[in-house]
Amino acid sequence: MQIKIGRCYNLEECYEFFKKLEDDSEQLVQIITPESEAVNKKIIEKFNLLLPLSELIGVTAGEGIINSDITEQTIIITAVRFEESSFELIQRDSSSDLNAEIIAQNIQQNTKAVIVLSDNKYTDGDNFVNIFNKYAENIILAGGLAGFATKDGQSYIFDKNGIIKSGSIGIILNGNKLRADWTFSMGWESISREMEITKAEDRVIYELDGRSIFKVYSEFLGENIKNKLPSAAVNKFPLVLSGNFKNARSAMEVVNDGIRFSGNLKEGDKVKIAYGSLNKILRNAVYLRNNLNFFPEIAFVYSCSGRSDYLKSLNSSLSTELQVIPCQNTGFCTSGEYGTITSKAQFLNITTTVLYLSESDELIDRKLDFKTEIPEVKTEHLFHLSKKVISELEMINQKMRKANQSIGDKKISLTAETIFKMLFNDKKYTGGIVIKEAENLTNIYLDDSLGKQGYDIFRTFWNMNISEIKIKNNVLGFKQAFLIPLKKEVEALIIILSDEIDLYDIKKNDLFIQQIPNYLKKSLLYESLERNLASLSTLEQTSDFLYSTLDLELLYERILDIIVGTMGMSAAIIFKKEETELKSVKNINVPKNSELFYYLKGHFKNISISEKIVIANNIDFKKNIETLIAIPISLNDYQGVLYAIQSKYKQLINENQKKFIRTLANQIRVSIRNALNHNKVKKLSVTDGLTDLYNHSYFHKELKKKDGEEYSVAIMDIDNFKEFNDLYGHQIGDLVLQKLSELLKAEIREDDIVARYGGEEFVIYFNIVQERLLSKIINRLMRKIRELEINFENKKLKVTVSIGVAINKDGEYSSEKLIKQADTALYIAKGAGKDMVKFYRST
Repeated sequence: MQIKIGRCYNLEECYEFFKKLEDDSEQLVQIITPESEAVNKKIIEKFNLLLPLSELIGVTAGEGIINSDITEQTIIITAVRFEESSFELIQRDSSSDLNAEIIAQNIQQNTKAVIVLSDNKYTDGDNFVNIFNKYAENIILAGGLAGFATKDGQSYIFDKNGIIKSGSIGIILNGNKLRADWTFSMGWESISREMEITKAEDRVIYELDGRSIFKVYSEFLGENIKNKLPSAAVNKFPLVLSGNFKNARSAMEVVNDGIRFSGNLKEGDKVKIAYGSLNKILRNAVYLRNNLNFFPEIAFVYSCSGRSDYLKSLNSSLSTELQVIPCQNTGFCTSGEYGTITSKAQFLNITTTVLYLSESDELIDRKLDFKTEIPEVKTEHLFHLSKKVISELEMINQKMRKANQSIGDKKISLTAETIFKMLFNDKKYTGGIVIKEAENLTNIYLDDSLGKQGYDIFRTFWNMNISEIKIKNNVLGFKQAFLIPLKKEVEALIIILSDEIDLYDIKKNDLFIQQIPNYLKKSLLYESLERNLASLSTLEQTSDFLYSTLDLELLYERILDIIVGTMGMSAAIIFKKEETELKSVKNINVPKNSELFYYLKGHFKNISISEKIVIANNIDFKKNIETLIAIPISLNDYQGVLYAIQSKYKQLINENQKKFIRTLANQIRVSIRNALNHNKVKKLSVTDGLTDLYNHSYFHKELKKKDGEEYSVAIMDIDNFKEFNDLYGHQIGDLVLQKLSELLKAEIREDDIVARYGGEEFVIYFNIVQERLLSKIINRLMRKIRELEINFENKKLKVTVSIGVAINKDGEYSSEKLIKQADTALYIAKGAGKDMVKFYRST
């Protein structure tokens, strides 16, 4: 395979490049152009004159790609002459369906890949791949939709026969010796709950979960987001489809009360709002080369123009992502990309895709090691989102606390009424709850105003036996009726009639709604077990006790206290799986390394997998153990088991107590899930993504609280870190930052605070002001850092740091001034030479 790639800035340079090429029927020439239609027609004319045997494929684009460099106002010409392979060019100017069918039907037995270039106005990318999949399976598909020429704003494809404004060009690459591989990178993190598209037409989405799409975006991202749409949504916040492959769709334009998205989105699709994480995009860049099993001769890159715009908005660039490609490459920024994922053709958005080709017959008998740079990762923060998620969690917790305080020992009808009226605080609605108490026995609570007609309709809805949320229009004079089935603990059907409430409101309160069976269960237990009022009272108190904290460590303590105190148990322990280790996170009267400890630990896997509560009397393990309770706690990536045992006296658990334990177990799971969600979002907002230390803003916030107190601040800078990065690469630089961070966390005292202050700077708060003691602590820290070894390619790398220290002995300085003093001391230390410590002393 012979390859020539050129940049041309005008027509004359294009002509000169054509003259340098040897004309050959096995030569494919790709042209990416930002020029006007008039100029492109001249290019085609000159190509036919100088290279009549060669084939031409062309596309308009505002940005071209040449050897990982992003260019504008540049014509990129790539000539590939195949020596061991062949290709067939198929030009179609019909509908998307017919174009896909004809191209797919021309695939041969030895076809290794298909490149398709399409116009972006008349071609429906989703429809194209759906038809393509009917005729071709497990074939690499690459390419994309044309971009917009910067010179005249037009978008089209072309070949040697002329401009094609409605159609596709397919290049079918054949050959037994041809090697082809395709890969892609996304980087979109879901930041919302799953929502259903409830109103859409012609790719314009108007409503998510029955709510205006603008209101949904503003709730998650801020009230002023509409003024920034669609550009904000294109760059950072696309929609991703639910499913195994989370395809993304970017916003294109505001259309009246909706937003038009790229790609096919229709009513009924389940989606989430996603965030374009720069951190993840740059980390995922290695996927663009990692799975290669051959050395490529050329790579064709098709990356979304929206992705390029997003990277530029964060002072990065697509070039940074593409620098991992290990060979010469060319391509353009598209309006949508074609690809093959899990053997099926897909139409993608805001992705980077790469097609690698080679005719080399070199046998690969060693691990491939591509020498390319790894992009530098930056840390981002989503303060509004963090605040939003925490706010929603606190709102749900308040409702749960209020519910626990309100329902008490009420009968089932009163409980249903109380809970129903707590569902939505700021909306007008009515309705009720149908509850199954036993076989063929139901209890219906409904608002008095609905009367017998409402009762009959509720009974009809119950008999429908629905399994998921249903929406009925125009019921009893109300705009909508929402039917919400509950299946756990208690079978029930919540019916909400309203002119104001939408599906978005329902899902926003889903966490509270899913707890309603627990509250109903409590009331059913009360009515059926009047002799056991103490248990119900305890259940109310314990649930309130659990839901009143989001501190995970405190919650573990409360859980053990409750299970031991309410059930008369003598010992309890919680085991949690952390990566590959199984750890005890809280323990009452179960000695570590004891026979009982290992017995309980050994049963963790079976109980965790079964997800069934074990309540067993007369345990044979030991003579003095009569009762065992094992509660699995499986919450996504959290796996734990709560054990409780009675070993002092006989305590058999009866059927009523078993019901109590199952209800309590559900409350324990919910309280842990709330705490995990709270801690996850809280950590996101206060920690640095690379080092897991506190971030700059959190440190300043905490230091501000210390105004008027006596304390000290030390700022630490890694010596010659830039030279270190230049010598070993940013990936090793990141490793140095991580290893140093681990050392700092391990060495500082419990009352101190350490944070990442900048690129290679760290800052430490000490609650001491005695210079002699402080010098001793810092010198010990410097010694530990000198002893730190970082293994890299059979080398043991060393790092040194310089430190500036400022002491607020009488609490007279503000946090800002003390930071400046420490920074001044650091400047002096660095000026004195590496591996230095200086204290700020005012003169």
